[in-house]
Amino acid sequence: MAYEAFSRKYRPKSFQEVIGQEHVVKTLKNAVKLDRVSHAYIFSGPRGVGKTTIARILAKVLNCKTPVDYEPCNQCENCIEIDKGSFPDMYEIDAASNRGIDDIRMIRDNVGYQPIKGKYKVYIIDEAHMLTKEAFNALLKTLEEPPPRNIFILATTELYKIPETIKSRCQTFIFKPPTKEQIKNYLLRILNNEKIPYEEDAVELLAQELEGGMRDSASLLDQAVTYAEGKLTRKDVEEILGIVPYSYVQKFLRNIKELKVDENIKLIDTLEDEGYDINVFWKQLLEAIHRTLIDLALDNEDEIFSKEDLKSLIYLKTIFTKAYSEARTFFDPKQIYHLTILKTLYLDSIKKIEQLFAEGVQVVPKKEPEVLKQEIKPQEKQEIKPQEEIKPKEEQKQDLNKIISQIIKNEKVIAVIMKNAEIKEDENAVYIKVKSKSEEDVLRDNMSILTKYFSKEIFISSPEEKKSKVKESKKDEAVEKVLELFPGSKIITYKKEDDNV
Repeated sequence: MAYEAFSRKYRPKSFQEVIGQEHVVKTLKNAVKLDRVSHAYIFSGPRGVGKTTIARILAKVLNCKTPVDYEPCNQCENCIEIDKGSFPDMYEIDAASNRGIDDIRMIRDNVGYQPIKGKYKVYIIDEAHMLTKEAFNALLKTLEEPPPRNIFILATTELYKIPETIKSRCQTFIFKPPTKEQIKNYLLRILNNEKIPYEEDAVELLAQELEGGMRDSASLLDQAVTYAEGKLTRKDVEEILGIVPYSYVQKFLRNIKELKVDENIKLIDTLEDEGYDINVFWKQLLEAIHRTLIDLALDNEDEIFSKEDLKSLIYLKTIFTKAYSEARTFFDPKQIYHLTILKTLYLDSIKKIEQLFAEGVQVVPKKEPEVLKQEIKPQEKQEIKPQEEIKPKEEQKQDLNKIISQIIKNEKVIAVIMKNAEIKEDENAVYIKVKSKSEEDVLRDNMSILTKYFSKEIFISSPEEKKSKVKESKKDEAVEKVLELFPGSKIITYKKEDDNV
């Protein structure tokens, strides 16, 4: 007799054997019990969680000759043929390869005929989201006016691709992925039934690493048992999954604790040379750090870290998660991981606020360029002369040119206008003279951009203005020149064109 894979041999044949979809099973059994079976269902969820399996079980219940407690007997001719896929009133269609309108038209033409052997004709459309728009439109007419004794079950992993017009005519069930505990119990049942010796750690590791459904877990267990040649051990599972031995994870974490950066860089290189996937290793590190964080938060002891390391570990988890995300799409993941390991050098520089204050660090007003500075002892304080705070005029001019260059480079809307404008400044304001009134209007409309670059008051003018926008308190250039030539002089009367003061 040909070998039957675990995924086929242990596929549920009744509702009571289904694992992890209790809400779906209960609803469908009640529908059969109360004779409220809908004409159309949508089964949505990840791969391998039982969508097609439950569709087949429902087909068996509806067509079983001797059902027991709303479960199929699995002994009658109809149940056996459905399990084999040869029942004439059950149609399984793979929409990935039969997605056109002609395939759906064939179904539409067939629904008008009575069932051949059973009570219901059941149409299971797998990967239903792959149907074309025209095929969905053809199916819609059948779902709107369903002939009696015809049931449609659309299975999909991408519910959002199913048109709303189809969804509104179906009952939708969302299938949940199984928990690790459910996967573990399923694997143990298979191992016990097959009388295969195993290590508890090996099954635990399989359940922990699997991210798919029951079908994937059964297939992987089948592969691991074949590889093990007898007893299933943790080492066998690690080699099948490409998992790095946990001793390497512990060594890496100890090196972090002791700030042995060079040792961890060598460890990453060694793992790659030995053929391990360093992305898998990094994922194991993230899981180990997460477990440590939870243990420390709950006041449980850890082999390597203590409660005082909690803040550093949170920082570590953050940068390690970011590295893992970046490395999976980077051409050389090792470069990302090397850089992240170097960042661990600064773990000891993370200090509590209380510790900073104890060391004499104080918070200063926002106007200061520094957020934190060391407290200056009274004997070390020096008087700062006001003259030292004022920049020389050449430096002010250089800063102005730098700001203008930044505006021209970054702000495309006003770049050309600013390039051709005449721009001056004094200690109180910036004066921008443009060539036309339209350019002036553009700058005024974009005043918010200018204020990002200039901290002073901004005056904009153009040749067409009859009067200057400069305030009366502002002096023209000629007067400023005279005041510079004669220090200590003051203005008694200041006359300006069209203006008497």
